[in-house]
Amino acid sequence: MELMGRIGRHLDQRRLIGTRLVVEPPAYLGVTVVTRLSVEPGRVPEEVQDAALRALYRYLSPLTGGPAGDGWPFGRPVHAFDISGVLTRVPGIALVDDLLLFPADPATGQREQPATRIDLPPYALVYSYQHQVRVQ
Repeated sequence: MELMGRIGRHLDQRRLIGTRLVVEPPAYLGVTVVTRLSVEPGRVPEEVQDAALRALYRYLSPLTGGPAGDGWPFGRPVHAFDISGVLTRVPGIALVDDLLLFPADPATGQREQPATRIDLPPYALVYSYQHQVRVQ
C-alpha cells in the first residue's frame, strides 16, 4: 500500500489542474486451461506434459506472459487460439486435440463455464490457475 501511495503522490505532482487521479491495484483473473494433446512418436509423454505446463504458466502470467513475453497487457482478452499456438510451439506436441478455457476464482476454487475467449476489464490482468494437461 505504501508503494501505491508513493506512486499516487508522484503522479499527483505532475497531473493537469482539474484532473482527478486514482491509483488502484489491478484486478486479477485466474484462467485455467484444460487441454488434451497428442505427443510426437518417440517422445516421453511426461516430459512433454511438463513442458506444456511450463509454457502455459509462462504465457498466462502478469509479469512474463502475453504475446511479447513482457507481461500480460491490461485488459487483453484470452483466446483459445492463442493458447493453442503457444502449445503447438512446445517441442514434442504433435497436435492440440482439445482445449477449453475457464475463468477461475482461486479464493473459492470455483471455475466458471468453459469458453473459447475470456474478456477482461481494461484494468485487469490474467494469471495461470491449476491448468490440466493430458497427453496421449
